[in-house]
Amino acid sequence: MAAIGYLRWFFNYQREEIQLLLGARGIQISTGEISRLSEEFLLRFYILHKKHSSQMKELFETNKGFILHLDGSAEAGDEITFTAKEGMTEITIDSWIMPSESRHYIKPFLQHIKDTYGTPLVVIRDMSKEISKAASEVFPGVLHQICHSHFIRNLGDILFKHRYKALRNKMINTKVLHKFLSLKKKCFEGTTSKNKIVAAEHYWVMLAIEYILYPRERRSDYPFVLPYLEVMNRVMEITSMTRKIVMWNARHNFGVSVVLKFDAYLKKLVDDKDVKLYFTKIGHIWGWFEEIRSVLRVSREFSGKEQNNLPTNADKLKGKTIEAMMKIKGEGRKIGGDLRMVSEKIYENCQSHMDELFVKVMNNEGEILDVVRHNALEELNHRWSRMHIRRRTGRSKTTKEMTKYGALLAVLSNLENEEYVKTVLGDVDDFVRELQNVTDEELQEARRLIRKFPQCPLIKSDVKRPEILWEFVAIVEDEFNDVSDENVNTWLSNFICTEVRLTP
Repeated sequence: MAAIGYLRWFFNYQREEIQLLLGARGIQISTGEISRLSEEFLLRFYILHKKHSSQMKELFETNKGFILHLDGSAEAGDEITFTAKEGMTEITIDSWIMPSESRHYIKPFLQHIKDTYGTPLVVIRDMSKEISKAASEVFPGVLHQICHSHFIRNLGDILFKHRYKALRNKMINTKVLHKFLSLKKKCFEGTTSKNKIVAAEHYWVMLAIEYILYPRERRSDYPFVLPYLEVMNRVMEITSMTRKIVMWNARHNFGVSVVLKFDAYLKKLVDDKDVKLYFTKIGHIWGWFEEIRSVLRVSREFSGKEQNNLPTNADKLKGKTIEAMMKIKGEGRKIGGDLRMVSEKIYENCQSHMDELFVKVMNNEGEILDVVRHNALEELNHRWSRMHIRRRTGRSKTTKEMTKYGALLAVLSNLENEEYVKTVLGDVDDFVRELQNVTDEELQEARRLIRKFPQCPLIKSDVKRPEILWEFVAIVEDEFNDVSDENVNTWLSNFICTEVRLTP
């Protein structure tokens, strides 16, 4: 079980690969048994983790307190994986499956943490009112630090929501982007020209089109990435290059039709009044948004390399943010119009959350601590789990497995935390034996962290759904007749989702 657990969850082996590997060592095992044992590994490790809560508490006391990061992540439907992480050690304290991010479900989770580990120095959370109320009720008097990443995301949504949509629609309405794709196909014909400069210019246009349209093909993490704004930035860049090629061709008394068409398409997009208006306005707002993002040290990406996970000093960060706010407000007054309103919105939004953005955190001995002021630690944990699942199962099944095992995997990720392994599990001499020392009752309790019905449509065909609904109505339509088990079983056979288990 331990071998299968490591191969499955850390080395991303598929069930068939594990079957072959064990078969080569004389161990015959079915893929179904591999699934069962890999799931049991998750459950047993979670129990082992819970049994070492006293070691975690001792570690937090040695550090003169703990910083509680709270965040919920939803893969599908309303159910969420709600996780608590400790900021100084980056240890995942616990993770539960909840029907929703409601105070009713969050409070028992936080009460469990309080009963086990005590009261945190500070709660770092997103802008959810439900989390805020639950944490305030369970930890009265404890300060709340708003996650800078969530604050910036919320600010970006306020600034760009309607304006960016308008820019996107204006650009699409010109139909130039679609014409770029058609022109790219025509370019292939000219790449075989015997005239090398003509062939080269055909290749150049194809590459330029790829360069311009690439932002639309990438995953958009709005509002940290605005693909159509980047497209327009690239259009402006390519336009100046294209003009130079056109001028060179003219001076040498020849023209290449695809270059001239490309130049005309670019000009149409650049000269469109509506596109120009929104592009200029959003470009200016984007510059201000980037200033606030940069000051708060929030990365556009949550990868380990990109995200700055270093603690920050509240007073220094607050001073720099106020400077940026005043600068933006001053620029907005000079420009006037809609941009003035936007600059004031940025100022007011930052000002209204100032007390929760720059909380002074003191440990249990009264010493001021610099802390990580975002929940990217939680996001990285979530992406760690997704990454391992995707490598093993592929994109199509990632959401399903994350929904099912997200909470258990969040805790399992602690095995890649060096301090956790050395300190919390420091007294474990035989890891496999520790996994064996688990009761059936403990296993049953841990199973509540496996979502029973991960996202899976009961009926894949939307056309068939009303037919099947009416079939059942027909069975019970005559209220005076009994319904036979045979009819019910026939109707139940419609449901093809293998995750659903119907028992008497």
